[in-house]
Amino acid sequence: MSPSHQTIDISAPTAATDDPDERTALLTTSTDEGYKGRRNLKCYKKLAKTQFFSLLPSLLLGILIWFGVTPTDELSTTAIHLLAVFSSCIFALITTKVEISMLVLTGLTILALTQSFECVDHATGKSTECRLCGEANPLTGDIFECKAAKESFKHSLEGFSSSVVWLIFAAFHLGKAVEVTQLGRRLSLLMIKVFGKRILGLAYAIVLSELLLAPVVPSNTARGGGIVLPVVTSIATTLGSTPSTDPQVGAFLMLVGSHSNLLSASMYLTGMAPNPIVVSKAKALFPHIHFGFLNWFIGGLAPALVCAVCLPLILRWACGLKTETGEAKSSSYSIVKHAQTELERMGPMSRREWQLCFVLLMCLSLWVSASYTNLDATLVALIGIVALLQMGTITWKDVAGNTSAWDTLFWLGGFVTIAQQLSEAGASAFLGHKISNAIDDLGLPPVPALAVAYFLTTFMFSSLSAHTVAFVGTFLDAGSALGANPMVLTALLAYFGALGGCMTNFSTGMAAMYYAPGYVSRGKWFTIGLQLALFYIVIYLSLGMGWWKLLGWH
Repeated sequence: MSPSHQTIDISAPTAATDDPDERTALLTTSTDEGYKGRRNLKCYKKLAKTQFFSLLPSLLLGILIWFGVTPTDELSTTAIHLLAVFSSCIFALITTKVEISMLVLTGLTILALTQSFECVDHATGKSTECRLCGEANPLTGDIFECKAAKESFKHSLEGFSSSVVWLIFAAFHLGKAVEVTQLGRRLSLLMIKVFGKRILGLAYAIVLSELLLAPVVPSNTARGGGIVLPVVTSIATTLGSTPSTDPQVGAFLMLVGSHSNLLSASMYLTGMAPNPIVVSKAKALFPHIHFGFLNWFIGGLAPALVCAVCLPLILRWACGLKTETGEAKSSSYSIVKHAQTELERMGPMSRREWQLCFVLLMCLSLWVSASYTNLDATLVALIGIVALLQMGTITWKDVAGNTSAWDTLFWLGGFVTIAQQLSEAGASAFLGHKISNAIDDLGLPPVPALAVAYFLTTFMFSSLSAHTVAFVGTFLDAGSALGANPMVLTALLAYFGALGGCMTNFSTGMAAMYYAPGYVSRGKWFTIGLQLALFYIVIYLSLGMGWWKLLGWH
């Protein structure tokens, strides 16, 4: 045998030391670890998409406040629990897509289970924490006479008996009637027919349509996105404006539609769903003031009309539409022709439209004459609903199927409950004093400082309802502590609650809908929004204050 063969024979056992089974085991282990890693990553991604995972930051915030804040003489245990649930709900509204009604239901259930409400001691008639019912008063030794479990649940439903909540509920159904009878579409087409010969005229037609629809369509998203936006979109496309071709005209009309919606929402108590929360909180804090439907409208009339006249002009300048070309004018005439054709296709006003007009005029007349008739605004709205049902203008199926109305009734009533309890427990007053102390330390005038701060905080929210619920009570409490004029402060917070949404494209669902077609870039939307924010603040703090002085509000 040659030496080379011997070398091979000797090296063979060495090669055999690389055990195939061991190599297979290592490969299998590596494969298993890789599979487990991919599986874990897949599970994490699946978990990250769940509703519970999205709520974790909100839950952690609530737990931190619930267990981490120490009760003091100013802040009771019940107040801390209310703040925890309230803060958690608001944070969830901002950071998640969980339905608002689900959040409210969860919050109310937790508060009722933990007896975190203010009950009434039947022996003295004074307010006390429900958790102390049946225990001895540490100051007097007397037993608190109340039933914690039963009364906590009863208090959790208090907000659903609020008249302003039912006013919004009824107004939603009036808005549904406007949609079902197509009266809203007819009004919009009529505005285009009358004012649509120029692009600026079309803009004023959009503004006027919003101002006419707002009193009876209380959802600014339903009004803007469901009634006005389709008309605005059809106008833009008929003018030959698309996001990629001549977007300036379309951008101008989209911006007019969005900002006029916010302006109309600020003009009426029924213009936006959270507006009644301002009235409810103001009445609880300042019982002597009267800020109902009529006062809200009259107070906002002068500054809002000035804003309505200036809005299309400001937006035309911001969009670079200095003059109209002959082609644009020609297209505008085709729009008028299109509106005329659509109106002819609709035919004369139907019996149901006339019935609705009669009911709406009756409601407006009774709201205006409330000081003489002493009829509550909510009762008037319910009379209107009953009349429409009895005449067959709408059916009970229309009422039952109006999910937006029922949804708003639930979450608005729930938030009114929590807001009332925050006030009774002293939590709102506690936060208000902190803000008032900061303003006092800086030497700022209370009413303008609070109003501007309230306006600017809207920038942080993706829901005008959430912003109103979160801050209006606190700012009113701060104004009360600073001795601010209650009527003027209430008016400013009422109007700024909607107008503050002008700064972003995510402040309300309506703004997102107008932004979605892509006519306006995000940067341009923000820039124009900040310009309008400055304009609104200046108008309401100058013209508005002067108008309210003439009305005798201060």
